[in-house]
Amino acid sequence: DYGKILYESKLSELQYIGPALPTVYGNLRNDFSWKNFTLSLNISYKLGYYFMKQSINYGALFYSWRNNNDYEKRWQNPGDEKHTQVPSLVYPNVFGRDQFYNNSEALAEKGDNIRLQYISLAYGLDKKQWKKMPLQHIQFYLYANNLGILWRANKEGLDPDYLSILPAPPTIAFGLRTNF
Repeated sequence: DYGKILYESKLSELQYIGPALPTVYGNLRNDFSWKNFTLSLNISYKLGYYFMKQSINYGALFYSWRNNNDYEKRWQNPGDEKHTQVPSLVYPNVFGRDQFYNNSEALAEKGDNIRLQYISLAYGLDKKQWKKMPLQHIQFYLYANNLGILWRANKEGLDPDYLSILPAPPTIAFGLRTNF
């Protein structure tokens, strides 16, 4: 009786997996300079939390086919319960069954990750170094942002910051700064 399990369970019957928000987070930023070059990088980290990964929803699958990798992992034959936690496909669909599975411990994943946030490379010249330059200072720079995850705790390769939407794409910018 999925309705009873979902709506009448006592708090003491539920299992606490862990916090949904990072308990430890921050950034490591450093600048390296050599002659006229400057390299800056920023690495961010989020630790000590969990997220619920998205999985198969058979009710939605019956109405619009959306590719879901867990469909291939579903329970299909006797004995499959030894190597999968993805429930079998049943018809007619039982909404409570999907809801129970999609809120179960089976889909809780560690959200800990370390991300390369940005890298910036710059080359600067001053009027002291180049006497004929009409400006006090000029700097050429290259900036790359959203470069990806360096490490993640989950084995699924999921990005906990972008579960239901496309991740922010990497961006690259180059430019020129001047002081008159």
